[in-house]
Amino acid sequence: MKPWKRWLYLVAGLAVALVAVASAAQAIRQDSWAPIVAVAWLPAVAAASWPGCGRRCLPRRRTPAG
Repeated sequence: MKPWKRWLYLVAGLAVALVAVASAAQAIRQDSWAPIVAVAWLPAVAAASWPGCGRRCLPRRRTPAG
């Protein structure tokens, strides 16, 4: 992996962590689950877009194209 990609994924991971902590803190302040529900989709998007995630899950086809 190229160094700039590594930094990009590191910054994206830190941004996801910051949003998660901020939404948890806001939920505690508001005494409500609404802030957590509002960002609940974020971990799923981060996991789906992580490098190499799709390649490990899909098996290779052994038949020739055609």
